[in-house]
Amino acid sequence: MTDRIPTGCAAVDDLLGGGFERGAATQVYGPPAAGKTNIVLSAAVEVAADGGSALFVDTEGLSVERMEQLAAARAAHPDTEAESVDELASRLVISAAHSFQEQEEAVQDAEELVDAVELVVLDSATGFYRLERTEGDEGETLRAVGRQLAHLVSLARQHDVAIAFTNQVFSDPEGDRSRALGGHTLDHWSGAILRVDRFRGGNRPQ
Repeated sequence: MTDRIPTGCAAVDDLLGGGFERGAATQVYGPPAAGKTNIVLSAAVEVAADGGSALFVDTEGLSVERMEQLAAARAAHPDTEAESVDELASRLVISAAHSFQEQEEAVQDAEELVDAVELVVLDSATGFYRLERTEGDEGETLRAVGRQLAHLVSLARQHDVAIAFTNQVFSDPEGDRSRALGGHTLDHWSGAILRVDRFRGGNRPQ
């Protein structure tokens, strides 16, 4: 068992020292359509292809077609443990959350599955936070996200699994580029932080 979960993207793995670290959480953030979901989904597929299982908490409306494309491409690789796309896909546990409350429940329920998986993905940690926050309770909603990440990091440390979560961005009026939502609250629970940007010709991790 390695101490890293490869993402399937050589450039990302090089930046992260081999992939997502076990016993810690990796934050992947960036603007819409920058490739955040592709990175964490690809990592989940890599786990399944290697004979393991992954839990994917989906708050974004995961594209089943995209998941099947990644699974089919990986299943065709000669070093894949899975004998078929269906076998590979069966090792991916998808938990769909349609509200912030369901996200809370899915994160708590991860404790029941953590002994059977090597990677837990939360995609995304802040989608519902952005929708649900109001001027009056923005701080409490953010603290709730922080508690979710604290719970996942605790599971990672106790069970030697890797955690990966995606995060959105906002425009900083005092800066010249967008910043990650949640600021220090989310950064505190991140062992590594990966920013993915859109640029002409493709996407680039940083």
